[in-house]
Amino acid sequence: MAWKTIGQPNSIDRISRAVVLDRLSHAYLICGMDGIGKVTFAQDIAKVANCLEMPKSSGPCGSCNQCIRIDSHNHTDVFIYDVKKDLDEVGRTTTMVTIDQLREDFLRQVHRKPYEGRTRIFIISSIESMRSEQSNILLKTLEEPPDDVVIILLARDASNLLSTIVSRCQVLNLDPVGELEILEYLGECELGPEVPIQEIAKLSRGRPEWAYRAAINPEILHILEDKLNQFVGCLIGSLEQRFKLSKDLSTQFFRDRDGVYEFLDIAMTWTRDVLLSSSERAGDIVNISHKERIHEFSKMLSTTDILNILKLIRMTLGNLRKNVTPSLVLDNFMLKLPVATSLT
Repeated sequence: MAWKTIGQPNSIDRISRAVVLDRLSHAYLICGMDGIGKVTFAQDIAKVANCLEMPKSSGPCGSCNQCIRIDSHNHTDVFIYDVKKDLDEVGRTTTMVTIDQLREDFLRQVHRKPYEGRTRIFIISSIESMRSEQSNILLKTLEEPPDDVVIILLARDASNLLSTIVSRCQVLNLDPVGELEILEYLGECELGPEVPIQEIAKLSRGRPEWAYRAAINPEILHILEDKLNQFVGCLIGSLEQRFKLSKDLSTQFFRDRDGVYEFLDIAMTWTRDVLLSSSERAGDIVNISHKERIHEFSKMLSTTDILNILKLIRMTLGNLRKNVTPSLVLDNFMLKLPVATSLT
């Protein structure tokens, strides 16, 4: 069997059992963090729905014409739509179109019979970003699903989706993958010896596709490093520096809110590392290449300060997701952020 999905034994088992019983659902909702492998799992489902060896096994063979064409993104019965932007995971671009084509393309294609496989597969990503009229197009199709069609929806979680859409799907929640499993996966990817796979595995926090992208694209780690330096600079910088960063982040939020969430997520991870260092648990630190710097800050900040920073980051993330005015939220974050006192 050739499942390309990393980890996820429970979800894989559910699909395998459905295949054995010939009871694949007409609609699935796959939920999980960005970079955890939702698209890969959806394509694995596309393969099990069309694999020529399926009567003999509960997983895709990976070597028949159907599996090969789906893996190469050239299958005429597999469509990938993305609500927000072009997916950039592992170079998948061949069959990807924007959600603006839902009305013209999706509704036209979904009622056609399979051309080269048994089942037509429609993968729709980032559906939490759908506008109401787009959701209604999708809902109508889910209410009256055509034969020989499987619709696979991808989202971070189901909480922000229409309950009418969720109720018409089989929900598959993807869990963070263990660090050792990601490390083993990266070790099989024939990466150069200069790639810091151990640190990438830790930084991935259970997201194998994020780990792979970071391993093959050094720019991802450079961006992470820049954001980390910005946050650390806040802890030792002037109030003027903090407000400048607050202004930059609040401006960025309106065009790239995920980038601001990432900044705060990086700040959270680094602050946890400082807490671990202060608790003499340096072996659990995620930012391995910054161990000395983290140890230094564990001496500059009290345990109370570290815990307050973690609480402040969580509160800031929560308020931003509740659509509180970004400039007010981020200014408050900068004002309340403790100052790291130099040891010299």
